[in-house]
Amino acid sequence: MKLLGQKSASTIISYLFLVLFIILFVHSVYQLFGFGIGYYNWTTSHHLFSETFYVNDEIDYASYEKGKYVFFRFKYPFSDQHMLTGFFTLNTFIFHTFQNIFFCLFFLYGFKTFKDLSEKELFNETIIKHLKTFTVITLLYAPLYFLIWIFIFRTGLESSMLMTTFAFLFLGIILHFITVFFKKGLQLQTESDLTI
Repeated sequence: MKLLGQKSASTIISYLFLVLFIILFVHSVYQLFGFGIGYYNWTTSHHLFSETFYVNDEIDYASYEKGKYVFFRFKYPFSDQHMLTGFFTLNTFIFHTFQNIFFCLFFLYGFKTFKDLSEKELFNETIIKHLKTFTVITLLYAPLYFLIWIFIFRTGLESSMLMTTFAFLFLGIILHFITVFFKKGLQLQTESDLTI
């Protein structure tokens, strides 16, 4: 199977990115809905979908005092499978929303980039535009992720945080080199077309 062009590996990968984007987008909307319902239930003492979107100060962790923290547990619809669990705070909401927005954009631009690689004309303005956006999204994630952990959660440096930051920074640098390569390819292709 060929890597680039129509009916190639890049076409299959683009569809994989699209499926992941759709799944994560639906997951993100459902999670936002859960935070909204949870907040509504907690502030008004209602019990709307309380089995699915549980918010209470009765924490089932032995090391935490009852009444001191607000705890949440969201389940996937029509199941007992837990989707998300933690402390019901603004910081938690900001962090999960940030993660969801980033990964939705990441998979969306991954889809667009690999879809462009499936086109007949490999070097074009569209793929360069999508690669630039993909690069910026990836490069911005690394410092934002780092800052969120340090300033919002007020934690020290952790190895998992450093590894995630380094991985996305490294990926962003590679994407930048690929973007420059495609720019150069488009320039050479344009010069060749003008010569002919």
